[in-house]
Amino acid sequence: MKDIKGIAVILVLCVAIVFLGIDKCGSSRRVDELRGQYEEASRIAKIERVIKEGIIKEQKERIGTLDATIVVLNTTIKDKDRDLARVEGELGNLVEDFTSLEECQAKYNKLVEGFNLCKSINADQESVIFSLNEKYKSQVIISLSWEESYKSIQVLVGISEQQVKELEKVNKRLRLTSGLKTSFVVVLAGLIVYSVVK
Repeated sequence: MKDIKGIAVILVLCVAIVFLGIDKCGSSRRVDELRGQYEEASRIAKIERVIKEGIIKEQKERIGTLDATIVVLNTTIKDKDRDLARVEGELGNLVEDFTSLEECQAKYNKLVEGFNLCKSINADQESVIFSLNEKYKSQVIISLSWEESYKSIQVLVGISEQQVKELEKVNKRLRLTSGLKTSFVVVLAGLIVYSVVK
């Protein structure tokens, strides 16, 4: 009878240890799996961050160049506006009734000069508009790059949150299994003592 009790106790203890060990192994595997996912996502995020930082730097340099171009063009337009105002003033001073062919030619020359200045100002203004459009495109690229970097970080945050939850589960299981192990040891000790005493 004592042998049967002893075997029963050992079997119960073995089953409990195997059960608790399997549960712990399953939890450890899940944590290891999440750690692997996090490390891979982190590696990809670092690569993406380097690429995005390169794109952002390039686009910021481009914006700086475009800003400098716009400043030069605006200065040129102001200078040409002044020249155009001067030509218009000189043209207004020319008399309507020409006394000579030279006066007629002078007025014609002023008209041509004014026309050319208007064309040149228009071309410069189109260049400013083009530069502003290119600057806007660069700003859009920068915004998209920041957005993609943010998404990569969110993936890492999501995996980290899963890890925390899994570790909390593991911690609860470990506390539970620790309590169960203690109970089994007490029961086993009680059975052994009972068997010895009896």
